[in-house]
Amino acid sequence: MAPDERSRVEASQALTEQLGGAAAAALMECIPSFGWHEIATKRDLDELERRIDLRFEVVDSKFEKLEAKFEAKFEGLQGNLVGMQGRLEGRLRAEATRMIKWTVGAVFGAITAICVTVATVTALVR
Repeated sequence: MAPDERSRVEASQALTEQLGGAAAAALMECIPSFGWHEIATKRDLDELERRIDLRFEVVDSKFEKLEAKFEAKFEGLQGNLVGMQGRLEGRLRAEATRMIKWTVGAVFGAITAICVTVATVTALVR
């Protein structure tokens, strides 16, 4: 049972009467103000350290699994982006080719129209 303040004072007074003030004070410092069952031993601390280490191992394992999932997701996203880039480049090439063909056709059509106009004007002038 943990000593209460009254029993500590009584013990201190009895020790002072028997041993003197300095010895009584030194002995009283060795007696905790709480029950001995509340004192942690090295074994208690070692067990606590072991349990904490086990918990950290579990947390580390969960983080490693989470990291692996993120890496897999990012690799998947990277693959998707590469695929999208390829499709976009293909569409841009197709659109550029279509525009070039249209432009060349329009230029040749304009040149043809100019040639026909010049030939017509020339025929009319003669």
